[in-house]
Amino acid sequence: MHKKPELLAPAGNLEKLKIAFLYGADAVYVGNSVFGLRKYSENLSIFELERAVEIARNQKKKVYLAINGFAHNSDLKSIARYLEQINKIKPHALIIADTGILQLARKITDIPVHISTQASVTNKYTCEFWKKSGAKRIILAREVPVKELKTIKKFSDIEVEVFCHGAMCIGYSGKCIISNYTSARDANRGGCVQNCRHTFDIFNRKGQRKDTIHLLNSKDLMAVSFIPDFIKSNIDSLKIEGRMKSNLYVANTTRIYREAIDYYYEKIKNRKKLKTKSGNMKLKYFEDELKKVSNRTFCSGGLEGRPSKDSINFQFNGYSREIEYIATVKEVIPEKYIFLEIKSPFSLEDRIELIGPEIYKEIKIKELYDMDNQPLKKTKPNSIVKMPWIDSCEKYSLLARKISP
Repeated sequence: MHKKPELLAPAGNLEKLKIAFLYGADAVYVGNSVFGLRKYSENLSIFELERAVEIARNQKKKVYLAINGFAHNSDLKSIARYLEQINKIKPHALIIADTGILQLARKITDIPVHISTQASVTNKYTCEFWKKSGAKRIILAREVPVKELKTIKKFSDIEVEVFCHGAMCIGYSGKCIISNYTSARDANRGGCVQNCRHTFDIFNRKGQRKDTIHLLNSKDLMAVSFIPDFIKSNIDSLKIEGRMKSNLYVANTTRIYREAIDYYYEKIKNRKKLKTKSGNMKLKYFEDELKKVSNRTFCSGGLEGRPSKDSINFQFNGYSREIEYIATVKEVIPEKYIFLEIKSPFSLEDRIELIGPEIYKEIKIKELYDMDNQPLKKTKPNSIVKMPWIDSCEKYSLLARKISP
């Protein structure tokens, strides 16, 4: 009997956590201000983490906390103090890569441990090792082909998590030290400056510059077409990358992967034939919807075998997108007003998309007002405005501007 995999979404702050849950995530992963690998994202304070866990429990969902850097001796005291604090809060799991931090966690807490993709787990014996060390789940390296997932899962008798969407790292499962050399910021302790996204000058042996390209710029991962394989392999969790991404990214990817997982699971459960990828209109819909939000174009990463040059976007000319995130619905007064927090300015003339957990439609905004009830023709970033109520719009729905081709 196949199981429906958990959908695990990123939550860079409390609002994104609420959005992820509303749009269909079963669990979220969050960062911390002590030792996560996204030092420059918002991250959650102790008080916010406590609130996050409370929200999740009230909705029968889960929060996983990333403490997935590689520790030096100078880090251990602060990590130990932090573990003592979060042991009182009890997030549903700790995401750990470093064996030293794992030992500290086992001594200080009784919180389950998920082994981070940073640990580069690529085979069944390594999974067995981590299980004997007390781990509950393995987040496999992104270099593991889909054909090997079933063997690993069957042999290891441990929960297995796989990345299904988001940015890719040119380093092996995220282990890269380019920014250590270029910027004196340790990528494996949360300081990566993403040199792989920069352009590089290419010189010949005579020192003459021949080209300027994005030599190491990986395309993003999109694995929605592999969901039937994940289900048949009994993968426990499918993970979306993106703790530093926008509300729109979190909402849209969560919404589509929720729909895709439910769709394919019901097909497989009821033994209905799945159409080939080339003739599957439902798959085309999923892929088209995912392409609407800002991305570096897509590839399958290591899921079809060793990543090739087709995984690199050498001539990167900016992010591809069809819609731009402009506002989050902060409050709804039925039959009166909708209050918006503005991310990016827009005007009454713009083509606006309303996106909710179960809705996606173009709307026409005829009126906008500031908080003094003065009419507006155009909004300003980081402001609160209101517009007349629209049926089917709810708190944490999002507005996006349609970008003309």
